[in-house]
Amino acid sequence: MDYCEVLEKVLKSNVVWIEAQSCSGESVSILKSGCKALDEMFFQSSPFKIFSLMCAEKSGLEYLKDVLSQEDFILVIEGAIPKDERLCYVGDMTCNELIMRLSQKAKAIIAVGSCAVNGGIIRELGYMGVREFLGKPVYEVPGCPASDKMMIAMIYQALAGGKP
Repeated sequence: MDYCEVLEKVLKSNVVWIEAQSCSGESVSILKSGCKALDEMFFQSSPFKIFSLMCAEKSGLEYLKDVLSQEDFILVIEGAIPKDERLCYVGDMTCNELIMRLSQKAKAIIAVGSCAVNGGIIRELGYMGVREFLGKPVYEVPGCPASDKMMIAMIYQALAGGKP
């Protein structure tokens, strides 16, 4: 199976992708892949949910409610988590609260990019990685930005039930 075929399978899966404090490097990496399956994520009905600064028309409060109502999903987190939760809001809740709520229902959690893995370049400013924030096992894909192929492979592994 080639990369675009795996990406197409991932995009047909129940995945929630949340962007915390990041430069969107990982999102951009995947968008630059050139795979036709990306059209489905943005323009068709897809179980893949992305809540990011990158997709303003899909980031309203109704979409947030839809994301929060998800069951049986893989949670992907891009970006660092601020220790001072006032620094990151999504709708009417902090990023920390959103990630905590979703992590309690997710069947697997994946941190993508150095910021999500360990706080990245902004760690010294009071940010942390996802595993440190949640205090539980998390799949991790380091890199700045993380490799698009490695991110999709890790999501595919999590969907197959592999262990972090």
